[in-house]
Amino acid sequence: MRLLLTFVSTMLVATVAAAQGGYPNPQASPAWGGYVVPPRVPYQPTLTRDISGGELVSRNFQAPPVVTYGLPPGGAYISSDEQPVEGAAYTLAAPVALPSQPIPTGNTGEMWQVQPDGVTPYGGSQIFPQEPMFPEAPSSGLRPLPRPRDARDGFFQKAKFTGTWIPQLDDDSLGWTDLRSEFTVAVPFFTREAPMLITPFYELHFLDRPDGSDLPPRLHDVAIDFSHFRRVTNNWFVNVAVAPGFYADDHSFDSDDACRINGRAVAVYDPTPELKWVIGATYVHGGWAKVVPVAGFIYEPNDDVSYEMVFPRPRAAWRLPTSPVPGHDEYWFYVLGEFANAIWAFEQNDGTDDMLAYRDFRIMLGLERKIIGGLSHRIEVGYVFNREIKLASDGDEVDMDDSVLLRAGVVY
Repeated sequence: MRLLLTFVSTMLVATVAAAQGGYPNPQASPAWGGYVVPPRVPYQPTLTRDISGGELVSRNFQAPPVVTYGLPPGGAYISSDEQPVEGAAYTLAAPVALPSQPIPTGNTGEMWQVQPDGVTPYGGSQIFPQEPMFPEAPSSGLRPLPRPRDARDGFFQKAKFTGTWIPQLDDDSLGWTDLRSEFTVAVPFFTREAPMLITPFYELHFLDRPDGSDLPPRLHDVAIDFSHFRRVTNNWFVNVAVAPGFYADDHSFDSDDACRINGRAVAVYDPTPELKWVIGATYVHGGWAKVVPVAGFIYEPNDDVSYEMVFPRPRAAWRLPTSPVPGHDEYWFYVLGEFANAIWAFEQNDGTDDMLAYRDFRIMLGLERKIIGGLSHRIEVGYVFNREIKLASDGDEVDMDDSVLLRAGVVY
């Protein structure tokens, strides 16, 4: 019986709530990190509540509308012609629109439509429309940070899955297959306009090894990236990130060499909305190249083209004229370059602890269908060259044959 009553009550509340209608916010907030409190439901005339000795009874907005007031002792009314008697009903010529903010009465200091101790007619504290859980950025006079086109207004930002295949073209070469999954959330730091982006990710690597090699069959990346953008002047903002994680084969997660903290620090100069100059560096703890420079520019003269000429991942992209809904559902063709640089702890066949460092250069052609707020997908083909591996046990650099690359991914 209790379960039945709970179900019936829940359905009744859901039905009433659905019938209430929304309370639109006239101006959408430009902030995009974290949560905002949903807009409050307008004052409910059909609700009954006993407040400090005064009874709040129904307000009926049928034609002609009948409005019945009830106030706590000492309360006051606003009326253009007469003071109503507490609890009495009066018929008005037209509906009375309830204000969205309390209005002072002017004679007693009371506030119309404000309940004692700040309670609402249905309990709880008063919540004003679209009141953020976190404060808005203070007025500093600085330009706002550029907002990513695919940024969402809440906590969840995106989820991504990518698969990459580099085949073993010769028996003495190295084949490589990557499966990577990640998702990104945004929390205010300390305001919603400049959130902290948190990206946990896991990547699994399958190695097609040369004959007689001590290389492991599988490698794992398990890490979480904390990234933050902050504007420091009207023309400069910075991006700082740190990514602690574990990088190892199946048997070496307990090794001290498996735990690594990578990071980056980048400064961006944006004299105009179309042009940005980028300078900085990334740090790969123990990698082949521990410090990799980040330098270049981003030029987006219009919505149809984007030149992100920034090493180590330059990219030039063009929006195709066959895009179904420009601005929301688009096709993009691009040319992309990458520099791969990583290191893992692993265990040799005889049980000896070792480390494997790997690097290569890649150039790719890609086609992407980008759906803002929906499921985007892409496919890339490319060429991989200057491939090298190095083992900490001997320190020798071993060249691997060039190969091709095929990659596919989805983003939501």
